[in-house]
Amino acid sequence: MKTQNLPVTEYAASERETTYRKTLRDAVIVFGLSFLLLFVGMYRRAGVYDEGLALTAAMRVAAGQIPHRDFYANYGPAEFYILAGLFKVFGQSLLVERLYDLFVKALLMMSIYTFLRFYCRRSIAIWVSVAAFLWLYGLGFVPVTVMIPVSLLSLIASALILPIFLHPISIKRTLAAGAVAGLGGLFRYDIGLALLGIQACVIAIAICLRMKGATNRLMAFWSAFWPYLFGFVIIVLPPALFYLSVAPVHDIVHDIVIYPTQYYHRGRNLPFPGITRKGLDNIAVYLPIAILGIAGYVLAVGRSRAQSDGTLNTEDKPDEQNWRGFLISFGLLAFVMYFKGWVRMSPGQVFLSTIPSLLLLAVLFQRRLSFPRPVSISIVWLMWLSIIASVLFGLRETRLLYVQHASMPGKMLLSSRRVTLDTPATWCNIRSPLTAGFCFSSDDDHIRAIEFIRDHTRPDQKLYVGLPRHDRIYANDNLLYFATERLPATKWSHFDPDLQNSYPIQVEMVHELEANAPPYVVLDSEFDAYAMLEPNDASKSTGVTLLDDYIHSKYRQVEDFGELSVWQRVPAP
Repeated sequence: MKTQNLPVTEYAASERETTYRKTLRDAVIVFGLSFLLLFVGMYRRAGVYDEGLALTAAMRVAAGQIPHRDFYANYGPAEFYILAGLFKVFGQSLLVERLYDLFVKALLMMSIYTFLRFYCRRSIAIWVSVAAFLWLYGLGFVPVTVMIPVSLLSLIASALILPIFLHPISIKRTLAAGAVAGLGGLFRYDIGLALLGIQACVIAIAICLRMKGATNRLMAFWSAFWPYLFGFVIIVLPPALFYLSVAPVHDIVHDIVIYPTQYYHRGRNLPFPGITRKGLDNIAVYLPIAILGIAGYVLAVGRSRAQSDGTLNTEDKPDEQNWRGFLISFGLLAFVMYFKGWVRMSPGQVFLSTIPSLLLLAVLFQRRLSFPRPVSISIVWLMWLSIIASVLFGLRETRLLYVQHASMPGKMLLSSRRVTLDTPATWCNIRSPLTAGFCFSSDDDHIRAIEFIRDHTRPDQKLYVGLPRHDRIYANDNLLYFATERLPATKWSHFDPDLQNSYPIQVEMVHELEANAPPYVVLDSEFDAYAMLEPNDASKSTGVTLLDDYIHSKYRQVEDFGELSVWQRVPAP
């Protein structure tokens, strides 16, 4: 039977099925292409701090340790346990972690494109997806950041709840949205709670727009919100009960509440960046504000017009309600997530707001011709600025990869010309978590320190990696623990300002070092220059030298590898 001879309802169903198939096909292509391009552009060196934190935490979890109780952590446990599980199945290697990271990023790209196709033309969805891809690519120097899975989960949760602006949604759908938000909370506690609050507001606003009468609205809100809350709780409650059964509540309260509220702003605060010729990509910090301003104006003007022509709270314009619901939902998401980067303001730190802002911009661009001319022109300019900022952000990553000879194409090119990096020729022949499956490089100083520790200690012996001076803290090397497969000798292996350079924490660390007696400690000075540049407590000395005095009294320096020095424990007399 030919399509034109089908009844109207069957023809519409056939058209929808064809559209879904095309969208699914495109989504698979976007996933595969994103994964491939991200793999080709993957940073070929191991990250010392951010990546090292995730890797070492996963190693500790795999060894049976519990976050917060056994080691300091300022994020949720989900990423640690996922990586630990992958290591159990595929072996403990940096390659496994990187492939997981690329998989999540490709899923995010697929979700962005697929979601936009329901609201925008294909060309707009492609351009905005390209901009989002360049942001992901530009974050390549910080692999395994929890921002990526959290961004993916917040997008999925928002997509699930969005139809509530048109009609009541099923219990299964709201239950799933709450469960996805709860999973986001297991990656980052604060983001999970933020999603819960955002989507409670979205549900309330949607019901107020659809219905009249306070009683009706309250009943409708509760019938929609309780499944969402239940879905959130069934994901969050079991891990919380398990933790409370094996660990004191004080440890998690310290890591997640006490330290962040009292010291994080003082220790990590950075001012808003300026827009200069060399820092044009910093414009990305301000773009979400402009996009939110335009979206807010469009919503306010639209509501005012609806009130004047008597169409407010009617159900005869589902398309209008749909895209305005989109602006409300993702506008709230972008607005709240913007405050995540408020302390350390930079293009990378506002990523959680950048993605929903790009989605807002895509929908505004799709409907720009229906707005007043000044608004339409502003939207076009914001689209161009967003694309330019993403290109600049991606180019900065490409330039750094080229300078450091740390890209995948660079490796293949150098290999074909038989040119070697500063990496020792024997490094890739040594079996280690950094070389298993694929040889990731590092600077010569770190490689020699890793080889020394692996050669001079047993796997059951612990290690301490610190700083030449512990009265001033910016960051520390966490990769050495994972690379040497030696567990940290202290709970406080992840350094933060005003934490490890405080007297009470140094007292704990000295007791741990005395009890565990690691045969070697490694002191790394590579972060000294960064600390002096920070306009916050990271550049200030607390005057606490208890840990330094202990190390100098119990250990003596035996090796010097540039920025890293190795100290051996002196036998007791």
